[in-house]
Amino acid sequence: MDNVQLAKDCVRLVGGKDNVATVTHCFTRLRFQLKDKSKADLEALKELDGTLDALEVGDQTQVIIGPQVNEVFKEVEKVVGKSVADPTPVKDDAAAAADGAADADKKGLSVGKLLDIVTGIFAPVITAITAGGMVKAALLIMGLFGLPTDSQEYYILNFIADSVFYFLPILLAFSSANKFGCNPYIAAIVGGVLLHPNWTALVTANEPVSFFGLPVTLYNYSSSVLPIILTVLFMSFVERFAEKVSPNVVKAVLQPLLTLGITAPVALIVIGPLGSIIGGFLASVLSFLDTNVPVLVPTIVGAVCPLLVFAGMHLAIFPSLQTIQVAAQGYETVCGPGMLAANMAVAGATLATAFRVKKPKNREMSISTGITALCGITEPALYGVVFKFHKPLVAGMIGGAVGGLFAGITHLKRYAFATPGIPALPTFMGDDPNNIFLAIATVAIAFVVAFVVSLVLGVDEDGAAKQSA
Repeated sequence: MDNVQLAKDCVRLVGGKDNVATVTHCFTRLRFQLKDKSKADLEALKELDGTLDALEVGDQTQVIIGPQVNEVFKEVEKVVGKSVADPTPVKDDAAAAADGAADADKKGLSVGKLLDIVTGIFAPVITAITAGGMVKAALLIMGLFGLPTDSQEYYILNFIADSVFYFLPILLAFSSANKFGCNPYIAAIVGGVLLHPNWTALVTANEPVSFFGLPVTLYNYSSSVLPIILTVLFMSFVERFAEKVSPNVVKAVLQPLLTLGITAPVALIVIGPLGSIIGGFLASVLSFLDTNVPVLVPTIVGAVCPLLVFAGMHLAIFPSLQTIQVAAQGYETVCGPGMLAANMAVAGATLATAFRVKKPKNREMSISTGITALCGITEPALYGVVFKFHKPLVAGMIGGAVGGLFAGITHLKRYAFATPGIPALPTFMGDDPNNIFLAIATVAIAFVVAFVVSLVLGVDEDGAAKQSA
């Protein structure tokens, strides 16, 4: 497959580079934000050599590529340019109204738009979160093989892994600014304000603080999510106000001064505490579910995760909740346990399909995508096999629900973030030494149940071929 040609074809079929507002990617798909979605030819995108599917989710036009999406994305950027807001934007009122939060004002904030905003904020930072999680997992393995926890090597590797989560507000500030259409560099500075050592010293001292007579509530914003997202949303309005009131002759210096000078104090006095209160409430809800009905979330996630991944909405739901829970408890049960069961169930249902199909092409697809699913990347299996033959989807959802039920009953925890799969099993290693064995058991149960059910149900290979024809 020629990635250069594939990238050009994708851009052409979404309406050309002039129709692309922004483009990002996750592990397997290109996520286009188009100025006019009606110009995208989804059917033609589906037929391209190198794509698995194409669909509209909320305000995004998504093209599913597979694990090689990063290489294709690089070529797409060469065609459309990097999707980063102009550091010194000068927009008229109409253009500003079309961007980020202003667009939400004009059309109303629907559930679909809200999920699209959250997805657009978290998708660009997932790779960084995964990197930190896998370093943490590698460190745990090194500890098992004799690396002393009081050694300098352990100390350095540990803060390398933790830095991703500690400075998460800065990462989210940058991606939020791109989503809301404001300056990402000033947004990153605001994120840095929330983490500045002097602010941390005030929080640690825990003495009354005021700003021009206004009381300042002290919160620790490291690893937080909602405070910075809400702050950058507010900043998008401040930036447009600053642009309007700044004379052209001094706009280059007055606009950023007003933007930062207004946003940062408001963040510390109002928005940051508000976001922390909301985050604390969500953490309490998750803690309540974790304590009183621990089987609920993993079972549901195990069953419906293939549907969420198929629609590309898993990034809109899981990252913020699991980050809030890890910050509050040191582990998470929102995504990891249930999604581990779901991914292994998809792998089991897909590999079982290889024993029931007759056409060599379908068998080869089932084996290759099933192995990829074992590593946690399920989109190729979902688009190439599971949804194509329908019955493996039923098997996968049953296996995921059973595996998730076991994970809930045993209170399986995940201590670090990575795409749930066999290579990421070390992220289930933590304070509880038995937790990793529960994770392995979850893998086995979900895989075996889905494999057996898929074998029993079989596939309608001829019907699937007619439907796709």
